[in-house]
Amino acid sequence: MSGIYTKLSYKQLQTIKHALKVYMQRNHITEEEKSSEEALLHKVETQIETMRERYNF
Repeated sequence: MSGIYTKLSYKQLQTIKHALKVYMQRNHITEEEKSSEEALLHKVETQIETMRERYNF
């Protein structure tokens, strides 16, 4: 995924954020999966916050 940039809408990012939060609550998640998914969630949340600031949401 590194090096690939896909432009997503605010609504798409919010959907991904909520879906990822639910997905992370599954049973038998490994520490490696948890760490990777938390990093992805942080990245998505950062993009959402950037969009909020840029477009005054």
